[in-house]
Amino acid sequence: MMATDIQYVVRALGSDASTDPWTIDIARQVHEQSASWLTPDDLRPPMARVEEVSANGVEARVYRPTTDDAPRPTLLWLHGGGWMTGSLDTADIIARAFASALNTVVVTPHYRLAPEHPWPAGLNDVRTALDWVTGNLGDLGGDPRRLVVGGDSAGGNLAAVLAQESRSRQPRLAAQVLIYPVVDLDVTTSEYASRGSFAKGFHLELEGVIQCVTTYLPLNADVADPSISPIRSSSLAGLPPALIATADLDPLRDEGRLYADKLQEAGVPVRYLNTPGMVHGGFDMLGVSPTARTAMALLTDTLTQVLGDQVRS
Repeated sequence: MMATDIQYVVRALGSDASTDPWTIDIARQVHEQSASWLTPDDLRPPMARVEEVSANGVEARVYRPTTDDAPRPTLLWLHGGGWMTGSLDTADIIARAFASALNTVVVTPHYRLAPEHPWPAGLNDVRTALDWVTGNLGDLGGDPRRLVVGGDSAGGNLAAVLAQESRSRQPRLAAQVLIYPVVDLDVTTSEYASRGSFAKGFHLELEGVIQCVTTYLPLNADVADPSISPIRSSSLAGLPPALIATADLDPLRDEGRLYADKLQEAGVPVRYLNTPGMVHGGFDMLGVSPTARTAMALLTDTLTQVLGDQVRS
């Protein structure tokens, strides 16, 4: 995303949107409206079938790019929104992009949101959704060698936690895809320079990150718990191959990069992609940003390579 892209998006959405004293209902409405505006329905890939399902009681949506019975990957995709906003509709942009580019079945659950349902409610919902996907692989993508979890932002946090918890799961996860993930919920740390460099004026602001974290976590929560801050896990060995994508102008950039480094140090195969000029949320901007489209193409091409490596091994 070029500088003009950033100015265009920030001007349209409001550079201080994350810090305005809005009610949660208004914040949710704005997220829905901005997703629809940034990538309208007519710019999203068509699917052979999209269906609403109950994933063991969790509302979910299943995207099928084609109707043939050939085995294909299955991706459980977890939407972003700071654990407070987001829905099946906001997840639709990235879900369709993955389904179309990878010829994969994508399942998106609508997990419970804070403040009505703080941690670990949403995490429990995505655990339930993963159990449902695993139990229904034959009716979904059909290839147990290519089961993937992924998410963006807060969804990336949840996906990283699921990947850590699934080390002994069968079938094994083939990959984890984390787009600008929140992996460290310690909002007091000075460990990440990007939190200071891009604290204000780049769409997602640090004050908004703090607001999301403090709303999501109950007062007695331990931010060092790896089910809250996956980067704080005592061991990252044995995790599925990771594809981590960050935005260069994002306060969350450096924790994503450090998580990639730590995974690699633990022997986990890692592909790390950072998009210059992109802001947080850039992958929802496919309809207005050529840079976002290029980044998505690189991301899906890389995931294709990762899955191919897994099948061959």
